[in-house]
Amino acid sequence: MKNILQLVLLLVGYLVISAQKQQDTLSNWRAKFATLSDFVVQSKSSNWIGIRKLSKKNGDSVFLVNTKDHAQKVYRIMNSQITFLNDEGVLGRQGNKVVFLNLITGKLLNFENVIDFYVLEQQNSYGLLFNDHHLRFYDISGKQLLEISKVDNLAATDSKNTIYLSKQYDGKSEIIEITGSLHKVIYQTVNKIRKISLAETPTQLLITEATSDNEHDRLTFLETGYYSKKILRLDIPKNAVIKFSAIQDGNSYLISSRVAAEQHRDSLVEIWHGNDPYINEHFKMFSKRSFWIWHPKRNKLQKIPVPDNIEINSINNDRYFLTYAPRRGHNFITSEPELNAAQIYDLKLNSYTDIGDIKLVRKMGREWPQLLNHSVYVSSDGKWFLASHDGIKWSLYNSNGEKETVIEKTGLEQPVFSQKSDHIYFESPDDLWDFKIHHKKLKALEIGVGKMIKIKNYNLESDGYTALSFLSKDKFLAEIYDREENVISYHLLQRAKGYETISPTKNRIHKLIYDSAMTSFYTLEENFNLPPTLFSYKTKNQKTLLFDGDIKDNGAKKIKQEIYRYSAVGKNLSGILFYPSNFDPKKKYPMIVRIYDIQRHLSNSYLSPNRTFPEGLQFRTLLEQGYFVFLPDTTVGEKGPGLSALECVNNALDVVLKNPYIDQKKIGLCGQSYGGYKTDFIATKSNRFAAYISGAGISDIINNFYSYSTDWNKPLYFIYNTVYQMGTTPADDKERYLANNPILSVKNVNAPILLWAGKKDGNVPWTQAMEFYTGLRRYKKDVIALFYQNGGHSFINDTPEQRDLSEKVMDWWDYFLKGRNDIDWINKQMKKDAL
Repeated sequence: MKNILQLVLLLVGYLVISAQKQQDTLSNWRAKFATLSDFVVQSKSSNWIGIRKLSKKNGDSVFLVNTKDHAQKVYRIMNSQITFLNDEGVLGRQGNKVVFLNLITGKLLNFENVIDFYVLEQQNSYGLLFNDHHLRFYDISGKQLLEISKVDNLAATDSKNTIYLSKQYDGKSEIIEITGSLHKVIYQTVNKIRKISLAETPTQLLITEATSDNEHDRLTFLETGYYSKKILRLDIPKNAVIKFSAIQDGNSYLISSRVAAEQHRDSLVEIWHGNDPYINEHFKMFSKRSFWIWHPKRNKLQKIPVPDNIEINSINNDRYFLTYAPRRGHNFITSEPELNAAQIYDLKLNSYTDIGDIKLVRKMGREWPQLLNHSVYVSSDGKWFLASHDGIKWSLYNSNGEKETVIEKTGLEQPVFSQKSDHIYFESPDDLWDFKIHHKKLKALEIGVGKMIKIKNYNLESDGYTALSFLSKDKFLAEIYDREENVISYHLLQRAKGYETISPTKNRIHKLIYDSAMTSFYTLEENFNLPPTLFSYKTKNQKTLLFDGDIKDNGAKKIKQEIYRYSAVGKNLSGILFYPSNFDPKKKYPMIVRIYDIQRHLSNSYLSPNRTFPEGLQFRTLLEQGYFVFLPDTTVGEKGPGLSALECVNNALDVVLKNPYIDQKKIGLCGQSYGGYKTDFIATKSNRFAAYISGAGISDIINNFYSYSTDWNKPLYFIYNTVYQMGTTPADDKERYLANNPILSVKNVNAPILLWAGKKDGNVPWTQAMEFYTGLRRYKKDVIALFYQNGGHSFINDTPEQRDLSEKVMDWWDYFLKGRNDIDWINKQMKKDAL
């Protein structure tokens, strides 16, 4: 008996060591791979590009690549946030460490105990503020030019020629102007300076002072130069938040002053009122608002007489303004408060024009419908603005609030006014559209019929609900994306003429940068079999490899991918199938099916062994371990998200299982978040899978509809108008909600399922996974739940949660799809009488 016990213990120890050895081997294999990240920064002339390389083995670092000599000169510095100093130097900061690299000589300088740094392009120098509050300036050779002591942490700079900073001297606050090695005091006050910032031009300085007055602070507008002069001094409420919004490039300014409402927290009880539009967001409330319009050239300041509860946003006009009562009628049905009962205020006539309720316009995302970020878009000349009353069609208004016309076409998305404000260009999922304002005519530019078009070089300046959206040049760069084929290209258009700057490519373009003249373009591209690589497009369609980080991934080149086409819920869909590494046509292989929503855009994502998104599911590792990986599109039809997903997955399987190399009895289904919900639902309706993994998924959509998100500080029912695309409520559409609710059919799950969730998930409450676990347990189903104490909705790479989950996910698939039955934590559930 003793010998048998020893043998059992020896066997158990061997199995544990073998499992650990396998994980160690995988970790060591992954550590061999490096990749370039999408952290890409260019110098002003685009002669240098900085790019980060991620490497577990050698540590992360930043490479500086010379584009002028086609990367013949490349430097490497520590992993840091970088700022170029012209084409002659670069500063890198990591915590309190700063390095300066001279790009001409290659000399590297290291500095410690740095609070902040500043560059002066025209002076070809930089300043470092140290912990001892000494500010020291250096030229590119490292020679110290200037030192100033007792400097505060407040500074403002145009990064070209001048830095303004505050310091204490003889019990007073001073503002010093620094240009190279010269400096002078331009302002002095007995008050403490709270903030300094530049206005629209680098010679206009805004100073906020905290006075000894219990009621007021002070705002000072300083015109700097040879003779610095105060041209505005304004008393503002104590601790007010001040905002300057430039109108017409600084010809005038909308000045706003807001005082945050006091928040009273009761240690005993929280009181939530059903009519409170700020529930748990009272920090966004203001008890007092004041607004002024100021004309610097005339030095004229005029208060805008609106009630305290009224908010004002700029429409880039010094006479007309958008006014509204914040959050009027807001009940969290939309992700952000809608603009209701909006008006245009006429400062000259002191009158209001109603423009009604404004809706955010929908746009087509790569996965599901989304909303634009602003309600009102204005022109650069301040004469026009666009708004929508139904979220579908745009209405064009004069700045005085009079409606000019309704643009009848649907599907027009982000609007961009032309440089002269006589045209409006609209992005759309079907070509680029041009609306001639004075002719009121809309036409397609026919550069991408049936394709998603984005404008890449427009300016967007926000002020609450409004945004100035315009082109600063008479040419623009258009991105053309073929959603069906996952192919992208770029066109440069000018005066209705255009040419192709980047030909259609199946590579994923992670980053696109270009010089100010838009004659040289640089891209960070990748594909499933291509690590991220930096390319140059110096002339039309001439592509040159610029920098690949010396990353070698010969295995990626051998990965095989197939695209399968199918239809479901009345839509044409795609599925991406990746073959196992070292594929042998004489064998059959198990397959992992991962679902979320539309996934066709993932066909050109580099399969890095270190990429852990989606959480716990490492595609490349699965391929190396002998699995097929299948990513089918799922989408929402009239039946609802669950039933639609079931139809999509079934139709996708019908197509892909014509592949004779897939073992049809060894298929696993998994998903996280929205994909977790779909996995839960399909598990209650399908018999085609041998095992499931569901992470952070909603298992009870009725419970979730009436739940509250601590991450978003709002009820969750708004997502049923966007992601879940129900468009109704359980009260108004009971049967459809019941039909798409996984928990109601939990008894029908007929294959083992692994559930996981983070107990600090404020997006999908972890109790959703607990509810599904409880239901499965009640009906004696094979289930294991992983609840991570410190985990959120998603796990950051290389955290204990991520590492543990990744190991357990591989264990789960190996156990149920490969017959590896030596995994103790799973055996405790699956082996009879194991506990």
